[in-house]
Amino acid sequence: MKKNPQLKWSFFLLCLLLIQLAALFLLPITFNVLTAGIVILIDLLLWIYTVVLRNRIEITNQQKIQYASRRAQEALTYVSDDMPVGIITWDDDYTFSWTNPAITESVRNLTKEDQQDMINELLQRAEKGKSIYKIGTILYHFELNQEKRVVYLIDVTKEYTLENKEKQQQAVVGILSVDNYDDVIDRRDDKEISNLNSFITTIISDWMDSYHIFYKRVNPERFFIFARYDDLEKMIENNFDLLEHIRTSAEKQDMLITVSMGISYGTESVETIGAEAQNNLDIALVRGGDQVVVKNAQEGQKPIFYGGNSASAAKRTRVRSRAMSMALKKVFDRTGKVFVMGHRFPDMDAIGSAFGVACLARYHDKKVRIVINEEETIPDVERCLKEIHKNGELEDLLIAPEAAKKQRRSGDLLVMVDYHRPSLSIDQELYEQFENIVIIDHHRRGEEFPEKSLLTYIESSASSASELVTELIQFESNERQRMSKMEASLLLAGITVDTKNFAIRTTARTFDVASYLKTCGADASLVQYLLSTDIQSYLEISKLVGESEYVKDDIVVATGTDEQEYDSVTAAKTADTLLSMVDINAAFVIIRRTDGVIAISARSSGTINVQIVMEALGGGGHFTNAATQLTDSTIAEAKKQLLDVINKQLTEGTEE
Repeated sequence: MKKNPQLKWSFFLLCLLLIQLAALFLLPITFNVLTAGIVILIDLLLWIYTVVLRNRIEITNQQKIQYASRRAQEALTYVSDDMPVGIITWDDDYTFSWTNPAITESVRNLTKEDQQDMINELLQRAEKGKSIYKIGTILYHFELNQEKRVVYLIDVTKEYTLENKEKQQQAVVGILSVDNYDDVIDRRDDKEISNLNSFITTIISDWMDSYHIFYKRVNPERFFIFARYDDLEKMIENNFDLLEHIRTSAEKQDMLITVSMGISYGTESVETIGAEAQNNLDIALVRGGDQVVVKNAQEGQKPIFYGGNSASAAKRTRVRSRAMSMALKKVFDRTGKVFVMGHRFPDMDAIGSAFGVACLARYHDKKVRIVINEEETIPDVERCLKEIHKNGELEDLLIAPEAAKKQRRSGDLLVMVDYHRPSLSIDQELYEQFENIVIIDHHRRGEEFPEKSLLTYIESSASSASELVTELIQFESNERQRMSKMEASLLLAGITVDTKNFAIRTTARTFDVASYLKTCGADASLVQYLLSTDIQSYLEISKLVGESEYVKDDIVVATGTDEQEYDSVTAAKTADTLLSMVDINAAFVIIRRTDGVIAISARSSGTINVQIVMEALGGGGHFTNAATQLTDSTIAEAKKQLLDVINKQLTEGTEE
């Protein structure tokens, strides 16, 4: 081990001091002269040592400073000349003040204006949380220090290429379904069915071959698809043009044929991807068909919707309704008390279907309560509740959310009517307390959906939830079990309000159900009273109509003000009023609701899908009737968001 020179000199100094002390105290007086000489010698040596030590220290520190400076210079030279990281600094006018060799070649030909544009774009990207910038054919990951006006750029082209190549090789599994195959082949002979199968196979196989993907027809109405992600990207780029092609080709043959697809991809196992593809197809079918649902199989990913440009065709049958009736009966038999809950600010459809479910529960001798918050109601429902409170038997069914939480017990059942999104519940905390859930709804299924439910009855082709519930009641009703006149009137009111007096979304089934309700004593005059508009509401509607403006040739938007508050019914009726006018195919009404939330009601004549517009803003609904709510927003901000979505969704396609 190498000895420290300073320790060596310190030891020598200590020895000299000891000798000096010994000379002073131990030697005889006769040797004073000798002692003094020794002391002087020692002091001289000490002085010499001090001078030498000081010089040594000064030299050592100077050497260290020189060494550090030399190393810093070498490091700076490396950063400037050799480090494979581009560095750019800029001046007050956003032009380059210095660049290192790693980036100089890439930006050599940039003009002053180009340099300013580059710095501004880098700053904007940094504000948005983006960190990739492309110069020529090279991709850079950049880190920016705005205070010091310096940006570091790292070439990640190879890494990005490898990552992108890996992504392109991901497995894609899809399932294609001919939506209404059974309806089309009904009453056709074998020859016509054979021609139909050839027609479908030819169109689909030609489309599949154009993307070089593997497919297999597993039955007359289902195709299995296996591809890679780069194939899927091409299909997305063309907005799945198969949907439009097969629909228009079928129309030329006087056939009503549409297709739906559920597609999934990712790095998960093929089993997981396949299961997700099947789930996506189910969502597409529940939403009304004629669309594609694409979703990454990785947990937590959101689905993307394409298509959906035609209204739902009626697919339900009385056989399915009877099956649902029997399934609901079994659910009632194995659960406890029944709680029925609609969405926040319930309309007449939610109220009518809720009392219809209560009637079904009564048929099975179940204790039932209808959850409603009477502090969150609309004018139509307020009039309805006054009539209900006059009927003691129906009034006893009502229960406030807080009281329902106290009465709920393990094993009890919650029936969600006229909605399927948990966030729209009258009381979401109450919803979360239930393990047993049944859903009866007529809205197209959206992304948000209960994770587990005992029974799901969603029919987007139905006019209303009240229509679905009435059909279920028909199978249970008999001479001993009949609904009251008031219950029949509430169900008829629910159907009437959602069909705009039987003007839209009606089928033969809708009129059959309405006829049945009349035989049960439904009072048309009471329905008219419940749905009537008072003078003040009419004036508010007229004012909103007067504030409307065209945003496209056949699309109008009406807006209220941030100071004026309206109920959601006013917005809906305003949209209906606008839609009833000549040459208007879509109407949107934006108002501030009484609870402070910005609400948008959308209506369409059937040529424009307002559902996808509202879904893009976090809402949902039907092809011709949809809505959404925006929190922490102003009327102006909501209008801007709406116009951006309209321009994107209705101009560039239907991708959500």
